[in-house]
Amino acid sequence: MRYLGIAILALAASTAQAGLLDDISAAVSGHIDDFKSRSGPDQVLADATVLKSTRFRTDDPGQDLAHRGEGGLSLVEKGGVYFVQLAADVEISFAPDLVLYVSNDPMITDEGRFEATTQIEVGPLVKGKGASFYALEGMTEADVLNLSSATVWCQRFGEFMASADW
Repeated sequence: MRYLGIAILALAASTAQAGLLDDISAAVSGHIDDFKSRSGPDQVLADATVLKSTRFRTDDPGQDLAHRGEGGLSLVEKGGVYFVQLAADVEISFAPDLVLYVSNDPMITDEGRFEATTQIEVGPLVKGKGASFYALEGMTEADVLNLSSATVWCQRFGEFMASADW
């Protein structure tokens, strides 16, 4: 019976190590993908109508040296479709699985506030540095004008990166 217990413990330790190695591998490949995306060309919606503009805050309690962002962003409309347009000066810290969210709730300043409010996932960040745009699928003009904030979130590690209020 004693050997069975030791075998079970060894199997559990081996499985935990394999899970940890999978997590490390996924994090490293996510950082590499983020690094590669930063050198791509800026993506700007030409001739879009700007509805609201703002900048990511750089002094939120949820930010630290490794988790931060800065730059401008706008809510825009083009051809009856609404978008979030990140400006050319946007720079988000390196991280895997960066995702853009919008919310009717303002002052998303850290992980706790992000998790305590209703967030609408817009989609994965195309690039962590420079201009890019993201469609607000199924939103009406009234929905878009009622949005209060946009947040960049590291999905893999549940880390707050940056947020802005309109």
